[in-house]
Amino acid sequence: MVREVNITGDVSEEKFGGPEGMSDSIHPMTRSECPPTSPSALTSIIIVTHNQCSYTQACLESVRLRTDVPYELIVVDNGSTDETVSFLQSSQVEHLILNETNRGFPAAVNQGMAIARGEQVLLLNNDTIVTTGWLSRMLDVLAFDPRIGLVGPVSNCISGPQQIETNDQQLSDLEKFALTWGKEHEKELVATDRLVGFCLLIRRCVIEAIGLFDEQFGIGNFEDDDFCRRAIQAGFQAVIARAAFVYHFGSMTFKASQLDYRQLMDHNRQLYLQKWSSLPSQSNHPPRPMLSACLIVRDNEETIGACLESIRPWVDEIIVVDTGSLDRTPELCCALGAKVYHWPWQDSFSAARNVSFDHAQGHWLFWMDSDDTIPPECGRQLRKLADGVHDEKTLGYVMQVHCPGADPRDVTVVDHIKLIRNRQDLRFEFHIHEQILPSIRRAHGEVEWTDIFVVHSGADRTEEGRTRKLHRDLYLLKLDLKERPEHPFVLFNLGMTYEESGQHELAAEYLRRCIQASFTTESHLRKAYALLVASLMKQQKNKDAWKACEDGLKLFPQDQELLFRKAMLDHYESRLEDAAEGYRSLLSQEEDRYFSSLDAGLKGYKARHNLAIVLEDLGLVEEAVTQWELLLSERANYAPACLALNRLKRMLPASQIA
Repeated sequence: MVREVNITGDVSEEKFGGPEGMSDSIHPMTRSECPPTSPSALTSIIIVTHNQCSYTQACLESVRLRTDVPYELIVVDNGSTDETVSFLQSSQVEHLILNETNRGFPAAVNQGMAIARGEQVLLLNNDTIVTTGWLSRMLDVLAFDPRIGLVGPVSNCISGPQQIETNDQQLSDLEKFALTWGKEHEKELVATDRLVGFCLLIRRCVIEAIGLFDEQFGIGNFEDDDFCRRAIQAGFQAVIARAAFVYHFGSMTFKASQLDYRQLMDHNRQLYLQKWSSLPSQSNHPPRPMLSACLIVRDNEETIGACLESIRPWVDEIIVVDTGSLDRTPELCCALGAKVYHWPWQDSFSAARNVSFDHAQGHWLFWMDSDDTIPPECGRQLRKLADGVHDEKTLGYVMQVHCPGADPRDVTVVDHIKLIRNRQDLRFEFHIHEQILPSIRRAHGEVEWTDIFVVHSGADRTEEGRTRKLHRDLYLLKLDLKERPEHPFVLFNLGMTYEESGQHELAAEYLRRCIQASFTTESHLRKAYALLVASLMKQQKNKDAWKACEDGLKLFPQDQELLFRKAMLDHYESRLEDAAEGYRSLLSQEEDRYFSSLDAGLKGYKARHNLAIVLEDLGLVEEAVTQWELLLSERANYAPACLALNRLKRMLPASQIA
């Protein structure tokens, strides 16, 4: 029999108590006071609806078809204006609550909890499809340990460690996928500090201990973070049942509404932070960190202090994986508050970085090298970014590594994805020059660009250090080549390494193979063309270099390195007007965001230097003087400019000298 209730006011507090359906106080219940749970005990499934009738229909159908344990169904409708209400009234729903307006997710859940009869309560979004064994697998976890108060499944579309890779599983194949997945991950449990409320199993004694959901979060978002945090403070454990899989379409109600989702997220995040910053800690369970710094180290006692001191103010935890230090590096890391894990080096930077990710608890992971430092202004930006609102498709943020040369003003800027969501499917690949972009692409995620940078200034510039690095890099690259013989990124890195070491014939060979094997959308391709041109020019094969430059510019007409090399080739071949135009275009070029490793001087002082020389060759001495003077205004005491001006000004009439 359907129990239908129209409610416009507050829910009754008869069952659980607490002002306005929730309680901030943590009752002193101990975990051992929770009664044992039987998998056959009644579960109250609470579903909140607001329009999106077709999703609700599919959800209810899957629950009825694939739930093999006792349950009661409670649906709370938040003022739907489509056919949802009429559908629910005609459905076999044990309890139906109809709100005249949209009271928000927390308030609606509290209404459902107020009439729930089960020994446990399960919250389920209406844009989900459950699979066979979904609930029984989670109930088995509750029965396994009375200290566990909250259980969640894995899903295809969710934030945090509950996310798994499903390769765009079709709805028609869900059962087959879930069956295989469940068998492979049977009895796998993952302790966590946060479970998402899209599908959340709650032991009744948790609700009795900490109260209902906090309704100040309005329409919704962060009420589940808050509830989990309160439960953990009360001494309960939150666990992911890895064998249980629930398909999630993802925020369909929010997407269909007229709400500004980003604004809502930002507002509720601030409410959450304000609430918890004002509450005293009541247990030894710290809140889950928002931002983790992740490093791998080995014999870095000369640089690690400055590195960790620069990042420590901006992150919630520092994870350090030591791969075999013989010096004081681990002790220094511990002294600076890092969590240090020892892991034997296995000839793979990716493997080591992934170990650091495995130990990190933050929502977001920021990786850096042991000889990097982050300037304070960039640290503040990083913290603000991590605490901000993020599009659910954004899985990473691109930042820069500034590598100073012998003159600190000479900087090479390298783009890296340095801030990454903490998800098990986002991991690095390749033995060296490790990449996380492939896993982000496989997850159909996106990256966004920032102006945040770190300074990479601790590299060993001695001849011995450079030789040692070259031997190590080539050894690891050959391991990659053995595993992936024609992978364009491996070929690119071999070409780049040989070019840097002065072995230009080998460099050109690998770079040509890389270009032939690459798709035009691959981020390394434009750099491969630029390095090939440079290698050929150093071999004095200018005709071949010109052809490679033309081929590259057809694909990437605004590439700074290729334009610079083209201007140089024009100058060598006495095409002076073309050379001057090339350097002028670089100096006036607007910012163009793409993955690169770029000498910042190519569109700055180096282009102006070369332009001044070309202008003098053209006989335009006055214009050459102007360029040298502009260069000095940008780069004070630049010796070539000072020498050129002393010489050129003697060639000009006195009336033209300022």
